[in-house]
Amino acid sequence: MKSISAVFHPLLMATYSCLIMFLVIPELFAPIRYESIPYFIGVVFVTTCIVPAISILFLRFTQRVSSLEITKLEERSLPFLSIGTFYGVTTYMFYAKMNVPITLLVMMIAVTCMIFLIYLISFKFKISVHSSAIWGVSGLFSALAIKYLTTLNITAIAIIFFAAGLTTTSRLYLGRHTPQESWSGALLGFTLCFLTFYFFG
Repeated sequence: MKSISAVFHPLLMATYSCLIMFLVIPELFAPIRYESIPYFIGVVFVTTCIVPAISILFLRFTQRVSSLEITKLEERSLPFLSIGTFYGVTTYMFYAKMNVPITLLVMMIAVTCMIFLIYLISFKFKISVHSSAIWGVSGLFSALAIKYLTTLNITAIAIIFFAAGLTTTSRLYLGRHTPQESWSGALLGFTLCFLTFYFFG
């Protein structure tokens, strides 16, 4: 179950989403040239996973957090504020400096908003970030499936939902979250990303 939590770590969700789009609906990347898409996904990976991960390592090294998993409610605010800031800066760079397709820009905006919502919620409640992230991906592709019925097939959606259920179950099995924390995270992620992509993606 620990391996499942690692494979579906929240910081990997933006990269996974781009990879799925590339494999299933590559036209969403237009006007980025097809051969340049892997390089763009690499940029997404570095800015949304590697850089935030380094910031968490720094917080651990300076003893601002007691664990890399950030399990204590009182330690969550600073990491999520820093990660949200990284995502916000990345989103702005994509908008102002790069010719990024609207769908990918909307994805980054949705994820950034979700991180800041989690930041605010975490002052009082230990919402599951794993559930928010993976169910956010499910909401994203559910909205895209409705808009691109002939392209995004039911098999891809089923696999994404299976991964979401498996990730949520793993967090419960490991005792990292209560059912309330897990499913509130799932509801937040799915609802926010579905509505954002359905109306703006």
